[in-house]
Amino acid sequence: MNCVLHSHCAGDKAIPKSTQKEIEAAIKAITVKPAPKAAPKIRDAFLAHLKSSGWSGEVAVSMDSDMTITSMKDNVGLCMQTGNMARMYADMIKLQTMYLDNAIKSAAIVVPSQPMAALLGDNIAQSTRLERELAIFRKAYHVPTLIFALE
Repeated sequence: MNCVLHSHCAGDKAIPKSTQKEIEAAIKAITVKPAPKAAPKIRDAFLAHLKSSGWSGEVAVSMDSDMTITSMKDNVGLCMQTGNMARMYADMIKLQTMYLDNAIKSAAIVVPSQPMAALLGDNIAQSTRLERELAIFRKAYHVPTLIFALE
């Protein structure tokens, strides 16, 4: 699988190139074909490769919370969202909270591109909408973020 990058608040500069390459390598390692109900397999393939590069499993947003982000490494919080569009906003709030709490210094969000989201199902989180809405919410969500759009 391939990806296209989009930077929000200089995310491309805040996330080290070596870290960007690790995320891209995990994306390239995905061999699952996009289709309805394939999202869990895509996620599992991505996470397995990330973990082999030293990324964590799920990380709690705060000590007293059951809320988590997908992974973290070297002060970069990562959320992968291949589910319902509404979950994307929860990921943004979690990342912003962790950023304000100094738990992370930047973020990576991995989502399907618009065409891929259409192959996975209805109302699936997708990069075109995320990019557009990050511009709208730039005063509320100002974490240096790099979006990896799955293609």
